[in-house]
Amino acid sequence: MSMGTEQAQVARWEDYEGCEDGLKCVVQTQDLDIDRHSTTAKTDVDDAAAHSESSITISLDGEQIAEIAQTALLNRESAYPMADLDTNQEFTVAGETVLSAEGAEIDGIDYFFPSQTEQRYYPYFDTVMQKSEPIDYLTDEKIDGIPTYSFYQQRQGVNVDHLFADPHFPGRAGDLYSDAELADLDMAADDHVVLKPYYAVERTVWVEPTTGRTVDSNEKLQIYLAQSQTEAPTGERTLFSADISWDEESTQAELDKVKNTVMAVQVATIVGWVLAIIGAVLLLACAWRFSRQREK
Repeated sequence: MSMGTEQAQVARWEDYEGCEDGLKCVVQTQDLDIDRHSTTAKTDVDDAAAHSESSITISLDGEQIAEIAQTALLNRESAYPMADLDTNQEFTVAGETVLSAEGAEIDGIDYFFPSQTEQRYYPYFDTVMQKSEPIDYLTDEKIDGIPTYSFYQQRQGVNVDHLFADPHFPGRAGDLYSDAELADLDMAADDHVVLKPYYAVERTVWVEPTTGRTVDSNEKLQIYLAQSQTEAPTGERTLFSADISWDEESTQAELDKVKNTVMAVQVATIVGWVLAIIGAVLLLACAWRFSRQREK
C-alpha cells in the first residue's frame, strides 16, 4: 500500500532564531512518501491465529526519515492481536531506534477490521500514540460499486517525547504565541517558555465489511509544540503537518481483492432468496393438493 507523494509542511527547528510568525518562518514544503507492506500467513502456534508482518517507511524529499516494523499474531475472527504471543515493534527515526519492544501490548485493531465488520466503534491502535483509541462508525457508502463502512477518529494533545532525542524546545513566548494566546495563558511576551512535542490526528478509514479489509484511508497528521496537552494545535507552533490518502492504485488493489468475496456473498444471498421462494411455492402447492384430496 502506498500513500503516493503528498506535500508536508516541515519546520526546521535548528534554523529557528525567533520571529513574529513563530515556526512559520522556518517551514519548508517537502515531498512526503509513505509506503506500507503487510503480509499474513498461517502459523503453528495457534490454529485460530494468523502471523502478520508490517513495515512502514516514511521519506521526505526522497530521504527516508522513519521506519516502523511490527509483527503480531492476529485472531482470525476478530483481527485483534493476541496478547503475549510473538508481538514485536521497532520504531526508528533518523536512523535512531526510539522504540524497540518484544512482547509489546497492542490492544486494538490496526492491520484489518474483523470480518463481518459492524456499524459500531472499534479500538484502533495508533503506532505514533502507542495506544488504542476508539474509532467510530460514520456512514456507509459505495466505492467503485463495493459497499463500505467508513470510520472516523480525531485526537489531539498526545505527548510524543519518544520521537525526539531532546523533546525540549525553548523560546520567547511572544515569538511562539499570539497576543490573544498570551492573554489567555496569562503570559508576557518576554517570558521564557520550554515547549514539548504533541501529536494530533484526524483519520477516516473505509472498510469492506464482509472481509474487514481496509480499502481506503485519509489521515491529517500534525506534530506541534505546546506547554501542555490542553493547548490546541496551531500553525505558529507546528513542527510537521500533512494530509495523506492512499493513492488510486492502492485503493484499486484492495477493491480487487475483496470483489470476488463480495460477489460470492451476493450470489449466495440471491440463491438463498430464490430457494426460499421456491420452497414457499412448493409448500403452497402441497397444501393446495392436500386440500383438493380432502375435498374428494
